[in-house]
Amino acid sequence: MSLSFSIVINTLNRGRWLGDALSGLRGLSYQDFEVVVVNGPSTDDSQAIIDSYAGSIKIGQCADANLAMSRNIGIELAAGDVVAFIDDDAVPSPDWLTQLAHHYTNPAVGGVGGFTIDNTGVRYQVQKTVCDRFGNAKSVSDFFDERPLCFRGSPFYPSLLGTNSSFRRDVLREIGGFDNVFAYLLDETDVCLRIIDAGYEIRYEPRALVYHQFAPSSLRSEKRVPKTLYPSAISKSYFISSHGAREERRSGLDGEVSRQRVAYRDELLRANKWMVEHGEISQRHGASLDQDVLWGIEKGRELATVDKRGQGDLDARRAAAAEPMRPYIRNMGMRIALVSQSFPPDNEAGVARWTSMMARGLSARGHSVHVIALASQQPSVRFEDGFWTHRILPDHQLGQVMMATYDLPPNIASWVAGVALEIDSLRSVGLDVASFPIWDTEGASLPDLDDVAVVMSLHTSYAMALPFKGEWNERPLYRHLMVDKMIAAEERLLRHLPVVLANSEAIVADVGAAYGVDLAERARVVPHGTYDPFAQKPSRRAMRRDDAPVSIAFVGRFEPRKGIDIAVAAFAVAHEALPEAHFHFLGDKLGAETMELFHRHGGAALLASPRVTFHGQVTREVLDDFYATVDIVLMPSRYESFGLVAIEAMAAGAVVVAARAGGLKEVVVEGLTGYLVPLDGSEVAVAADRLIALGRSPKARKAMAQAARELFEMNFQVDLMAARAELVYADAIKLKRKARDYVD
Repeated sequence: MSLSFSIVINTLNRGRWLGDALSGLRGLSYQDFEVVVVNGPSTDDSQAIIDSYAGSIKIGQCADANLAMSRNIGIELAAGDVVAFIDDDAVPSPDWLTQLAHHYTNPAVGGVGGFTIDNTGVRYQVQKTVCDRFGNAKSVSDFFDERPLCFRGSPFYPSLLGTNSSFRRDVLREIGGFDNVFAYLLDETDVCLRIIDAGYEIRYEPRALVYHQFAPSSLRSEKRVPKTLYPSAISKSYFISSHGAREERRSGLDGEVSRQRVAYRDELLRANKWMVEHGEISQRHGASLDQDVLWGIEKGRELATVDKRGQGDLDARRAAAAEPMRPYIRNMGMRIALVSQSFPPDNEAGVARWTSMMARGLSARGHSVHVIALASQQPSVRFEDGFWTHRILPDHQLGQVMMATYDLPPNIASWVAGVALEIDSLRSVGLDVASFPIWDTEGASLPDLDDVAVVMSLHTSYAMALPFKGEWNERPLYRHLMVDKMIAAEERLLRHLPVVLANSEAIVADVGAAYGVDLAERARVVPHGTYDPFAQKPSRRAMRRDDAPVSIAFVGRFEPRKGIDIAVAAFAVAHEALPEAHFHFLGDKLGAETMELFHRHGGAALLASPRVTFHGQVTREVLDDFYATVDIVLMPSRYESFGLVAIEAMAAGAVVVAARAGGLKEVVVEGLTGYLVPLDGSEVAVAADRLIALGRSPKARKAMAQAARELFEMNFQVDLMAARAELVYADAIKLKRKARDYVD
């Protein structure tokens, strides 16, 4: 019979983090657990988030901002053999409970805690800690054996961190649970001490990891600057005056309690003074904190005069009447790694945005998703929006091996090496499938894995981009050492992988032709999806005004492949023919080289016109707001594997005029949702004619916009994209297992 766990989350005004904490628990590999959430007197959206989980969690209410009291309410609701505590701004590793559980096979063990990772996701916040009977903590080596300290009256004992602690439910009842005086700080330390004195052991499990985000609270700022020290001063003074007093009598250390209180007071007063002198807080704030310390110490001393006989404040009758276990909803799906160097918010370009949407969509469907992306500075691991994001750095040492093994350029090889190491770490906790884009062959080493299915997604590749990159051919050495090597690496992967994920039929045919590879049996087509801009922000529905002058936009980088020259020339014609129309360029900066391009393609008048706006690079929210106001989007790309801009515009009810190229032919329905322009030398004239006709016909624009929106709703939403991709990844896993069974 397996050990059952009750995971208790005590929350107060942390709605922003609570949703991720609850979502993160779905990724636990352990089966027999329930979740209990106790909400304090929250004034934010915490209760709404909790209520959204009604039926799958047990819900408690704590009227006071008191952590010990809230923990006791959680224990009273718990039905598991073990009660595990985790903070509302923390997420456990998938095998957290599994690693804790095996220690409880020893009946002498009363509590087990793991190691806690800080908000970087790669550094420890706490490993092993030993406390004395005055509440002073000392970190010890993770090789330190805490078991010899587990005896009644031990002057030093292992103390667990609250956000990564677990205790036998029967033992918590035996000692009376938590002491409500500890509204904040030392509550779990007090429990650990009393468990030791009750004759049980406290253990550490280094592999039971929790990732802690350090969210701000009513007691501390986001930078961990204290707002008040009163509750913590009460707790520490109370601890010293109760447990410390007994230790003073036992050891004969006369006056030690007084010395400990003075030392604690002076330590906090020095810290407050330092913060004032270094501009961390104002003098007024510092004076307030000083007063908190003095009042809190005195209050703790006063409360310690009440003899509680070492018991907590748990209501034993309510705890005994706890409802049966209520199993939590776990992620029963696949464990998926999505690789993409670029990732929001640092980058919102095509592959980055596709990866972000896929991660959210797949996690919403019950899969455990890990995104591996490039760190801008330091590595980090975070759980946010329902999935894990691992920001890593290239590994230049292993990159030397990758460069020799796969004949890759040095920078690419180093990134491939970093990805390989991170994938290897995920394999240790279980990984079913790894997916990476063809651009930069980010997963070049992954097909060699024998236990993970590997899928490569098709986007514009080096070979596909080559015709539009004149500078590559102007630099023969770069072409030889970088571009040709990348094209060869792309071809090797295309020939080797049993499953490739494509966003259009066009990219399958075009990639196959470019590399001389038949992908017909191995390619799976999953059209791009995008978020519903009106669902994200309902006010966008009213942004497009029928009485406003018609607006026409180009969205994209100012480069030949995106057809910026076609856009300039077509806009110049339409600008003259539509004297009331407004024209917009978004996505790139207007520099000297671009201005020269405008002059060369007849767009000099656009540069000086008050009806032309150059927005440059904009944020995602600004872009989505803009889509909701613009009438027509011109997308004259000479090649797009799909055309994400097109469906983003269609989702917001804009009409798209696009080049008849690549995947755009499968997105825009000619004459219904927009128009397709042939790239046969007539593109400028045809594009201009279409823009002018639409500009002069509000009725045609409205009909096409409605059809475009309906097509988005039917075929290009994120949840539909994720559902289709789910089938592809499941198929890849089956093929991998079949191949492995054949070899075995």
